[in-house]
Amino acid sequence: MASLKTLSSLALLVSLTVSGCRHYDAVEQPPLDYPAQWQTVTDADAIQVQREWWDSFQAPQLNALIAEALQNSPDILITAERVRQAELQLRSTGASLFPSLSASASTGSRRNRPDGGEWQDSDSSSLSLGVNYEVDVWGRVAAGVASARYGFAATRFDQEAATLSITASVANAWFQWLSLQARVATARENLAIAEGIERVVRVRYDNGVASAADLSRQRSSVLSLQSSLLPLELQSRQAFSAIAILLGRTTESLQLASVALQDIRVPMIDAGLPADIIVRRPDLASAEAQLYAANANVTAARTALLPGISLSGSGGLSGSDLFSLASASQSVGWSLSLAQTLFDGGRLRNQVAISESRRVELVESYRKAILVALQEVDNALDSAATFDGQETQQTEIVNEARRTLRLTEVRYREGSDDLLSLLDAQRSLYQAEDSLVQLRVSRLNAAINLYKTLGGGWSKPENTLDVLP
Repeated sequence: MASLKTLSSLALLVSLTVSGCRHYDAVEQPPLDYPAQWQTVTDADAIQVQREWWDSFQAPQLNALIAEALQNSPDILITAERVRQAELQLRSTGASLFPSLSASASTGSRRNRPDGGEWQDSDSSSLSLGVNYEVDVWGRVAAGVASARYGFAATRFDQEAATLSITASVANAWFQWLSLQARVATARENLAIAEGIERVVRVRYDNGVASAADLSRQRSSVLSLQSSLLPLELQSRQAFSAIAILLGRTTESLQLASVALQDIRVPMIDAGLPADIIVRRPDLASAEAQLYAANANVTAARTALLPGISLSGSGGLSGSDLFSLASASQSVGWSLSLAQTLFDGGRLRNQVAISESRRVELVESYRKAILVALQEVDNALDSAATFDGQETQQTEIVNEARRTLRLTEVRYREGSDDLLSLLDAQRSLYQAEDSLVQLRVSRLNAAINLYKTLGGGWSKPENTLDVLP
């Protein structure tokens, strides 16, 4: 009974000591002067970034693809398992804060023959219970747990960043497939026009109006358009396969309906204020959590230089019969141990220096990540505005190219223009229509990129550790 009272008093003393000895350095935040606004000002009618940002394109098939990817994408499932591993690691590290309890039991028989005399048998059975606890006087164990907690938070933020990247990849792949479908359709339409012109040239050749060279030029144009279809169709199949992989499917099990790119809405997006970027991007939240974890590691490395204290207690029963503890003798004991490294060749002090250097490195990495994020948003806004203006101009170019081809074909039939003028008009229309499709998909991809650089509607919790299980 006295031993138990002694143990309780020691535990109380240790608890008071622990509460007064733990110390963490303040986490150094990188100094940054955020601009008052972005270099490219967003439209007053721009929409706020929502969590399900893909809804703003008003494309039901895109919504369905992303919903399926969130459920079945191998990349999504991989990141979920990484979070699970980090959670288990956190629980394993947190167990260091609690005492360890062990139990053992044994029974056996022994025969002795002293000095060549008679054999003597002796039996014994025992049962013991032990408790061991590392007294975290200086906060080393607690610092290790804190580092694990922030490490888990960083993993959760990495999962959010990966999810955003995967959903953006699905949208990009789908838009790419639609653009290739449109480019293939444009190439086939122009091929049909070229074949029609070839028939006209052949009639003129048969009537002696056109030369054999004219017929050969037009035939070359038809063959060139047929050849240009092959790589476009190949790229279309590859884009289709990419979508299937992102969804965790085989290409044979996937069916997609072709949608006109012009029918997909290109949203105008409100970028908000530059200073808000650090709470809108999960990758920046992950970098900050890693910085907090490194700060805790510095504390753990410093406290490793201080003495270690452990408290243990044991109790047991022992008897002289096999498988029986009747009339057993009882024992109980406790011990308090103190250990201090006297010489290790500077290993522990070097570990402190390494952890401090690592913390400085992460401060600079965090600062760089913020600067890169600001630049990415500015670039995304600039690209969105540029492609918007280019598409408007390219639409006018396509209209003029169509009108030119129509008038040139009439003049060629009447004999007012030569074949070279007709071929030039045809090539101009094909190039203009192909460029228009590519500009349209560039606008859509620029919108996706802007959503991505703005964090996709994600918002950092007020406390980094609010993501803990």
